[in-house]
Amino acid sequence: MELLKIIVDKLSQYNFLNNILPGTVLCILLKYSAGIDFIIEPNWYLSGILFYFVGLVNNRFSSVVIEPILKKCSIVKHVKYAEFIRAEAKDEKLTTLSNENNVFRAYISVVLLSIFGFIYSKWLSSFQFTSNYGILIILILILVLFVFSYRKQTKYVVNRVKTNIKG
Repeated sequence: MELLKIIVDKLSQYNFLNNILPGTVLCILLKYSAGIDFIIEPNWYLSGILFYFVGLVNNRFSSVVIEPILKKCSIVKHVKYAEFIRAEAKDEKLTTLSNENNVFRAYISVVLLSIFGFIYSKWLSSFQFTSNYGILIILILILVLFVFSYRKQTKYVVNRVKTNIKG
């Protein structure tokens, strides 16, 4: 129990709201919609790690896939990153608002991935060939997702450095 307290104390609010909570909700929805059970009883420690990882995948999916789609459809509009950094320095509330914004995006992704999970489970059961390679397909998709996430995060770091150098 002491280890759990240390882990919870070290988690940021962002990680809790954007990774752990949505990951847990997604795992529960996938269990009931697609029959995919991520809960490892009685080992809640391993389940927690898995919930975090599922939440991280969900978070990256929401950032790399959902966000560009919403931008393309003109549902959301963003300011340039350099402008956000300058405004954030003047208004600390922007960080909180941005984090809350990411929570909504994460739950859009949770619902969409639950729907995909349902469709995927029905699709897998109808094809013997793909059911043998289902986990491989998922692992390749997660790999591609993390490659694009890494690229996007690197771009943010580079833009932040350039903005700070300009002053």
